[in-house]
Amino acid sequence: MDRREFFRRAGGGASLAALSTSALSFQNANFATGRTQLILVGQGDLPAAVALTHRLEETFHATGLRTTVLLPARSELRRIGDLDALLDHPPGTPLLGIMDDAAAVIFQAVAGSRGAHSLASAHHRGSAGTTRHCCSATGYPQPIAWHGAGDGRTRHVEQFYLAALGEGAAPSAANRSAAAATAAEGALASFLIRL
Repeated sequence: MDRREFFRRAGGGASLAALSTSALSFQNANFATGRTQLILVGQGDLPAAVALTHRLEETFHATGLRTTVLLPARSELRRIGDLDALLDHPPGTPLLGIMDDAAAVIFQAVAGSRGAHSLASAHHRGSAGTTRHCCSATGYPQPIAWHGAGDGRTRHVEQFYLAALGEGAAPSAANRSAAAATAAEGALASFLIRL
């Protein structure tokens, strides 16, 4: 799909959350609901990472995905022995990491050396007033970027990763808990790999 076609389907980028997974060429049917458990690894000592991890967990549960959440501290994300333990899952297991940029680089390098494949990644920058997200995925040549006031655009991150997993649309915002609406401040990297 070319860039013009993507934006035509996405309504100029403003309605990415409403975009069907069939419009994104990087969807992966191997992660069908109930087949494989998704591992979420959030940096436990970084409040923005913990908030986004729990928000994604809630969204994935609402769509029927089974998840396991791990919240290691930064020091655990930078030691090879600890990373080996975090990556010790059956081949083909999807893992979504949410952490600071340095930890994400180290984590992905170690995972890659063990044969993991990158499927999607994103960078998130937030403050009390605005958020900016830039996502890219295997099989889609152009990054997808958006920004908005507060945390309202985090729903697009949920939709992006659901599409990368080959899943359907995320539940409506009206069905979410109040705790999931916390704005993520600071800089984060997230990535989806297949072990």
